[in-house]
Amino acid sequence: MISSVRYTTEEEKPYFEGVRAAKVRFIPPKTAPKHAFNALETPPKRRKTVADVDEDVRRLGKIIIELQSSVNSINRQLSNQNAVMLGLNRDLASANKKIMELERR
Repeated sequence: MISSVRYTTEEEKPYFEGVRAAKVRFIPPKTAPKHAFNALETPPKRRKTVADVDEDVRRLGKIIIELQSSVNSINRQLSNQNAVMLGLNRDLASANKKIMELERR
């Protein structure tokens, strides 16, 4: 691992721990971007303010309201389906009773 390198154009093909300098991309110090980050570095994170937290709370509140309305709708649908199933069970039970009465005759 190379911890530091001094950039020079004097040497034709220098070596660094078995890596040929021709394979390594060197950026001259004058043309190097001032705010470039390495692949392992990340830009500093902005701290959350009270306004950011308030916005997050409002956004999450809207999401919760939408989820509650979806859950309420599903509950109504299930309740209606249960009522239909109970009605079908009653009809089936009364049909079975009538069949048994007819078989006795």
